[in-house]
Amino acid sequence: MQQSSRRLLQLMLATATIYSCLSPVVCVYEDTILNFLEEFQKRMCHPIPSLGLPALDPLQLEHVDTAVNNQYLIDFTGSVDNFKLEGLSDFVVDPLRISIVPGFQTSTVNITFPYTFFKSLYTAKGSLAYILNLAGDGNAEAFIKDFNILITWRIRVSTSLAITALNIQLHLGDLKINFDNLMEEERINDFLHALINELGLELLGDAWDYGQGTVIEKAEALINSKIADIIKIVIGGGGGEGESTPIFEGVEPDCKLLKTVE
Repeated sequence: MQQSSRRLLQLMLATATIYSCLSPVVCVYEDTILNFLEEFQKRMCHPIPSLGLPALDPLQLEHVDTAVNNQYLIDFTGSVDNFKLEGLSDFVVDPLRISIVPGFQTSTVNITFPYTFFKSLYTAKGSLAYILNLAGDGNAEAFIKDFNILITWRIRVSTSLAITALNIQLHLGDLKINFDNLMEEERINDFLHALINELGLELLGDAWDYGQGTVIEKAEALINSKIADIIKIVIGGGGGEGESTPIFEGVEPDCKLLKTVE
């Protein structure tokens, strides 16, 4: 009898959640999200003031100073100039499945960036493990093929909308880099590039496996603290009386047209 009552309570909670989500202010469905992402893609070559975003494709940085001091591993100072990253707006979302039933079904977002690449001028002076000297000064470029991000989560039964069991999986189809004069010795420089270009996918995969627990924990907490704002951003506001200004107001949806012309 107690078990039946528990199941009935779970069913009632799920049903209540579904009905509370009928309002677009509370619940975001697949079509709404896909429409938002499509409109976002069309404008990624422009700054989007309402989101506080600069132009993202290409993403350009004029000058950035860098410094890393990881004791016993890497110690260097450097700079990046004329940085340009392209390809972010070509992302593909497939599949996208959103479940609004708490605790029962998993939501899935699968995003692939088919081809992204960057180029810049850089400097890097320092050492690796105090053994190999960095002498970086020149052009830097890299490309990534089929960068895939698979995100899954479930809705949590709570007094407010929240997610739980967040999981993020990363996969790279291919990675190639070239940094002029990265190492002081040419032989070591050639060897390091060959190593990264051959084993870079595995090395990055191992790095993600090592650090993903902390990243996911912080990401889930951040999402839950901002989930109402995220929903409002995706819905975009209608600009009518009592409503927020449409999220893309004043930003032309011409980025894909401009890329075709180029």
